[in-house]
Amino acid sequence: MTDKQSLPWQLEELRDKFAMAAMQGDFAAQSNDINGSVYSNDLEDHDLDDCANFYYRMADAMLKARG
Repeated sequence: MTDKQSLPWQLEELRDKFAMAAMQGDFAAQSNDINGSVYSNDLEDHDLDDCANFYYRMADAMLKARG
């Protein structure tokens, strides 16, 4: 389920919500200590792109698990 264009709009919306939930959970699990946080303001754009791709891969896995 990697081609978002082939999904009906309802599944696109659900996929976005799943990706958002994965991202929020990841952010919430980070340490409150600035030195212990994985995410910082100096991350390169390609690192953020990698993170976003990971969240959408997770969303795709959730959609696949739903059947």
